[in-house]
Amino acid sequence: MKFFDLTYHSDNQLDRRQLRLQQMIHLVLFGMLLSGLQNVYFQRWYDVAIIFSAAIPALISLALIRRQQLDRAGALFCYSIAGVLTLVHWSSTGLYDPAMIAYPTLIVLAAIACSRRVFWSIFALILLSLTLLSLGDMQGWHPSRVAPIDIGFWIDLMCILFITALMIYVFTQDLQHALATLQEENLQTLKSKAHIEFLAHHDALTQLPNRVLAKDRCEHALAHAARQNSMAALIFIDLDNFKTINDSLGHSAGDALLTEMARRLQTCVRASDTVARQGGDEFLIILENIASAKAAQHIAATIIATVAEPVTFGSITLTTTCSLGIALSPLDGDDFDTLLQKADMAMYRAKAAGRNSYFFYDAAINTNAVEHLQLASSMRNAIARGEFMLHYQPQIDLLTGDVIGAEALVRWRHPELGLVPPAKFIPIAENAGLIIEIGEWIVHQACQQTRQWQDEGIRDLMIGINISPIQFRRGDVENLVLQALARSGLAAQYVELELTESLLLEDSSALRSTLQQLRGHGISFSIDDFGTGYSNLSYLKHFEVERLKIDQSFIRRLTEDPHDAAIVSAIIQVADSLQLALIAEGIENAATLQRLIELGCKQGQGYHWSPALPADEFKAFVLAHRQKLAEA
Repeated sequence: MKFFDLTYHSDNQLDRRQLRLQQMIHLVLFGMLLSGLQNVYFQRWYDVAIIFSAAIPALISLALIRRQQLDRAGALFCYSIAGVLTLVHWSSTGLYDPAMIAYPTLIVLAAIACSRRVFWSIFALILLSLTLLSLGDMQGWHPSRVAPIDIGFWIDLMCILFITALMIYVFTQDLQHALATLQEENLQTLKSKAHIEFLAHHDALTQLPNRVLAKDRCEHALAHAARQNSMAALIFIDLDNFKTINDSLGHSAGDALLTEMARRLQTCVRASDTVARQGGDEFLIILENIASAKAAQHIAATIIATVAEPVTFGSITLTTTCSLGIALSPLDGDDFDTLLQKADMAMYRAKAAGRNSYFFYDAAINTNAVEHLQLASSMRNAIARGEFMLHYQPQIDLLTGDVIGAEALVRWRHPELGLVPPAKFIPIAENAGLIIEIGEWIVHQACQQTRQWQDEGIRDLMIGINISPIQFRRGDVENLVLQALARSGLAAQYVELELTESLLLEDSSALRSTLQQLRGHGISFSIDDFGTGYSNLSYLKHFEVERLKIDQSFIRRLTEDPHDAAIVSAIIQVADSLQLALIAEGIENAATLQRLIELGCKQGQGYHWSPALPADEFKAFVLAHRQKLAEA
């Protein structure tokens, strides 16, 4: 049973104290029983009465223990034992009684089972009793006597020694357990401290150094390079299309991919170099003590080839690529933050160049970045200042020569830089998240202007409005277009939204739903710059667009390059087969126009008729053009 399992250890200190106190009381009761029986045998009735009277408070103590009153139980038990020992000494042989050897055990038990006040009172009672016995022996009024050794004396002595030995054994076992527990807790504390320190400087997923440790090692590498008159390099690595993989396959696959990429990157560098995780799908590599830029170039090429090797997740095998930016010290900077900023710029240049490549930092990158930042800052207030305007390029029916519509093209007249080309500020607006606000303004302005032309007598023009893919992803295009139609009073049949192939390739259910809702209101759609992207014919079926726009890059060389002529001819045939309208952009001369008519193209726009014009000039162009056709 647990009461007599002297090696039992509880994790609860209260339970252990309760158990040990119960064990001690049971041991003492057992010893009292043996001593009482031998005193009964020898007919020492006075000693029997003392022993068995002491059993009563011991039993009461057990009852108190069951009620969880441990302090009261321990005090009652120790006081009763002290009282019994005192009576035995005074009523028998005095200082020579075997009960003398029980005092040290009682003191230890009181220290463990009782409060400080009870312990010192019991200790004082023992000292007082022994002092009085000694005085009585010295002065003769209570002399101690040596009793003859008999079997009773031996039994009492053995019981006391047995109980004392067991108590000391139990207490020492508890002490050893406490010391072992303390040592284990100290060891766990040290391990936890080491783990916390590791996590403070390492990435939890890949176990690579984090940015904090990377900065420290980079500063060390820069200092070493300066002493050795050598170079150091910082390589910024970003995995291409990681978000697509993470979203489509799940975060567990994304974490596995990051872990695998971390392992591969470590195989591409020397032991003295550092591979760190910057965060997300970004990694840093610090190359220490390199002789020239060629060493960094060689490692960058190795990284690109290693990362591009196929990765298998269960039954799925995929290939990912990465874009790298490289900054060199001391050429590009002599501190971590500067090198990181410049390597980051070089990495984005690699992204813009088509990804799966690397670029070294150069001053032109920084110049472009600063210029883009300035343009983005100016663009934030450009709408409120009225700096944006719409120009309209006429769209012509090639068979009749009539103006059938217009493409709305945004222009930015910067107060200091003048007219900023759309090809320059539109990508910046998309990256800065400003394209949504600009796009909303374009839709409202184009619808309002088209309605104004109708009120002025030009009633049959279709207005083409370019919609950025970011507007579809982040904005509410359906609500935007419906609001613009409601405010302007323009009928939906006069609005055509021009979409990019990259948007349609996403083939999301949300996009399909939006296009279906808009088509239900009477809006039509065209695909802009058709032929320059993936030109997947399946999305022509899925999204049911009404018109294709042949990119001007094919039209401008139509009469010179047979390959461009073949591509244009194929696109025209596809449109005819699918019963789609077709318009060619970039018609600049009569020869190109004639060739398009021969190939079967029915609509076009370009400088052959007019560039994009402000609203008033466009109106004048339409009226003059129609007047000219009427006179002919």
